[in-house]
Amino acid sequence: MQKFYYTLKMKTNQIIIFYDEECPFCKNYTNFLKLKKGFDLKLIDARKNKIELENICKNLDINEGFIVVYKDDCFQGAKALEFLNSAVDKTTILGKLHFFFAYDNTFSKLLYKILFILRKFILFILRKDSKI
Repeated sequence: MQKFYYTLKMKTNQIIIFYDEECPFCKNYTNFLKLKKGFDLKLIDARKNKIELENICKNLDINEGFIVVYKDDCFQGAKALEFLNSAVDKTTILGKLHFFFAYDNTFSKLLYKILFILRKFILFILRKDSKI
């Protein structure tokens, strides 16, 4: 987990997700993500807010996967999905799919890597740069 210090005002139970809005896979995932009651979700396009992201999570590279910020922690990639597993509303379709990331195991890391490669492939097909 990456500790951070920043000036962005966060609500008590606010979850911030930095993602690639140009990637249809990433955009659809964040648009359909529904959290349990008590959590407030803020979505930030990493392409448009790269400096803010770098100030919040200094040692993480957005090109290695989306980043979730909650309280004093930054989570990335499979770790971010594992964290979101505890916050998603399990009654939604996307929430039900999150059970794949319930544990820090080889399967969840492999599945995330496949999704990460799929993102790059989709952006290549759309003739968009996968680097932010």
